[in-house]
Amino acid sequence: MRMAGLLLASLVMVAIVSAAQARPSAPSTAAADVRELGASVATVHPDPFRAVTRARFEAEVDALAQRAPSLSRNEVLVGVLRIIALLGPRNGHTGLFPADSHTRPLSLYPLRLYEFSDGLYVVDAVDRTLVRSRLVAVQGVPIEQVLAQVRLLTPGDNESNIRGLAPHFLLTAEVLDGLGITDGAESAQFTLERTGGVRSDVTLSAIPAARYGTRFADPMFGHYPSALPAAAKPLYLSGAKHPLWARTLAGGKVVYVGFNSVRRPTQSVLAKIERLARKPGVRRVIVDVRLNGGGDNTTYGPLTSLFRSPKVNRPGRLYLLVGRATFSAAGNFSAEIDRDTRAVIVGEPTGGGVETYGDTFPVHLPTLGWTVRVAARYHERKNGRDDQRLAVAPDVPVALTSAQYFAGRDPVLARALRGL
Repeated sequence: MRMAGLLLASLVMVAIVSAAQARPSAPSTAAADVRELGASVATVHPDPFRAVTRARFEAEVDALAQRAPSLSRNEVLVGVLRIIALLGPRNGHTGLFPADSHTRPLSLYPLRLYEFSDGLYVVDAVDRTLVRSRLVAVQGVPIEQVLAQVRLLTPGDNESNIRGLAPHFLLTAEVLDGLGITDGAESAQFTLERTGGVRSDVTLSAIPAARYGTRFADPMFGHYPSALPAAAKPLYLSGAKHPLWARTLAGGKVVYVGFNSVRRPTQSVLAKIERLARKPGVRRVIVDVRLNGGGDNTTYGPLTSLFRSPKVNRPGRLYLLVGRATFSAAGNFSAEIDRDTRAVIVGEPTGGGVETYGDTFPVHLPTLGWTVRVAARYHERKNGRDDQRLAVAPDVPVALTSAQYFAGRDPVLARALRGL
């Protein structure tokens, strides 16, 4: 975070503490927690009423606070998630995230899901026999209906961001119970379709979020639900543990750069990328940020300078591969490459926005036991004042099917390599 960000966070802390001290002390209740959340959003967020009117937001907060004494804790959770989602697009950082550390932890069912172009599939599981199955229903409710309800509770910068995160919220036991899809948050029945169209019902027990995060950990960001898990292939997943790496492809005609975490690059890696890009015979430089969930957006300047250089920034020479997991500082990076270079962008829209609210401040709800992150700072990498895009969209859209993924194929990279 920049010094300005630290100063802002300090000022926000002062504002919240002062506001809390000004209110008369009283025992905390679920209703008081809901009202505290509403007041904190209005205080901390740079522009909370951009997508929703203040009147509607405050009415929704008041309605949930009044109903809270008669609701179960998990029904209040669903209500809180709905209120947060009212903030609308550009708000992928603001949320009550299931895998975060809470004083009253949430729990998840031991699957990892990913929405491909042909459906919602299990890409990892504690029970490995379930991998490659398509999720058809939860507790007998068709998955399309379940996902539609969960999407209304999922925060996001844009549609691509929500598409990446919604399956994770769908696996949260307390969310399913609060929606009334399950009766309780201990177990649920998942209907899975195996290869060949054979369906079966599997009852799973929820596990604590901390255990879930450890079991389904990713190399860069702990558990990152928007990304596919690291694997031996294809190429970009095989290099998931490296923040920044490079190699040549196609007999030396292509320089491939895997950029998986926004942190200060080492001089050795920067020098390697520049040396490879300047080699005679190199016809294409491909920068892959499909696994990049962000980091420190003050550190990628040397990379953007390299990719803007005349040796790289030529028509048909620079390619950027993006997807739903390209978020936060990686979304900023992608927007700058899109704005300042001639890069051809391939894949699906970024999960991170051209404009976004980030640098979150934690708001603890003491009775409910959950912590909500509230964005405290505005970031933008717009291409002019009239740029209202919510994502960096690909010039060449390429979808991924479950069959391609499970076969270890990468149609996005294949498209970027076409014509060599």
